[in-house]
Amino acid sequence: MLPYNIDSSMVGGAGPPTNTPPRRARRRHAWPAVLCLVGVLTFALAPTTAGAATLPTIPGLPSVPSSSTLSWFWWLHLPRLGGGTTTPTSGGTTGGTTGGTTTPPTSTSPTPGQLGGTPFSGTFTNSSGSLDYQGYVPSTYKSGTAMPLVVALHGCTESANDFRQLTRWDALAEAKGFIVVFPQQSQAGNNQKCWNFFQGAHMQRGAGEPAGIAGITGWVQQHYTVDPHRIYVNGLSAGGAMASVMAATYPDIYAAAGIGSGCEYAATAACAGYKSADPVASGQAAYKAMGSYARPMPVILFEGDQDKTVPPINAQQLVQQWQITDDLADGGGADGSIPVQPTGVTRGSVPSGHTYTVTSYSDGQQKQLLESWLVTGMGHAWSGGCSCAQYADPAGPDETTAMYAFFMAHPMP
Repeated sequence: MLPYNIDSSMVGGAGPPTNTPPRRARRRHAWPAVLCLVGVLTFALAPTTAGAATLPTIPGLPSVPSSSTLSWFWWLHLPRLGGGTTTPTSGGTTGGTTGGTTTPPTSTSPTPGQLGGTPFSGTFTNSSGSLDYQGYVPSTYKSGTAMPLVVALHGCTESANDFRQLTRWDALAEAKGFIVVFPQQSQAGNNQKCWNFFQGAHMQRGAGEPAGIAGITGWVQQHYTVDPHRIYVNGLSAGGAMASVMAATYPDIYAAAGIGSGCEYAATAACAGYKSADPVASGQAAYKAMGSYARPMPVILFEGDQDKTVPPINAQQLVQQWQITDDLADGGGADGSIPVQPTGVTRGSVPSGHTYTVTSYSDGQQKQLLESWLVTGMGHAWSGGCSCAQYADPAGPDETTAMYAFFMAHPMP
């Protein structure tokens, strides 16, 4: 799959990555050098105080190594989801939030109003808290005619509007005929606006942020004609990690998931700047989170081979985690029914841009189940994203279009 071994060193003749100093630091067990690197990258480390940190414990998963250096993990010091209630709005408004205004985007990415469809926005509130959202309904929408729905989750330091501009999901929605909604983490929920995918309170069905994101999905279904077999979730970085959580906790709602530069379910704190928890334990935990709704989950993932925020080893572990989860989910036991070896590898290049490798994995019936994209030369970014936004690498293949094509090939069974 990905040309990295467990040390994040290159194998298979692909050439050395550019993150040699951090890798050597890990070999000497000098973790601070690795962890300090995270402070200037997308996951946006917050300043922390000295001393050992107490890491969250996920039942059934091994503990992250205890060390005072782990106090550098910024999310151990951030607040949880906050409150606030308002009424959803639609018809092109930018309101729907209490005591705030939305600044219109100023970029080369088209605004929803320019696309000819109908933008909507609002705030969803339930017992777990409140989440704002923005969305777009294409001009071809007709009530009574079902359309697919894509739920798109931004990364740390981003807003829903930032992610809209970066990914151009609404422009593709207009072109292809589907609805897209962008839930937004609040600064009260996390002071870097990251999804709290690493906290046990936000990793379960019916609680925390997963309940809020699922609630927003349900709100769209109630107000528009959505095809229940074609609802999908995707995200970048912390949003990609939360997409893993949503796929594990609501497999009855989301037909497939797209994970951009993200982490596996129950990744623990270590995936930022290092690697996730043991994918075997995480795969078992994801299966347990699925509960009675367990089924094989199709997943597409993107990763840059120069990503130092969520190193490429995490993408390899993502594939392993979902293979284990899907093996358990297709028959209720670890019987090896999901092949672990890839069933196809293709390579391509973007004119005057990056090369990339696409590795496919199948289920037991030779149907595609997982698709992993490794983009050569890309760091922590949305591949093919708009240069008007942060965390974009326009020289990569179009991640948005690739994810949607994968989604359309994988409706809910």
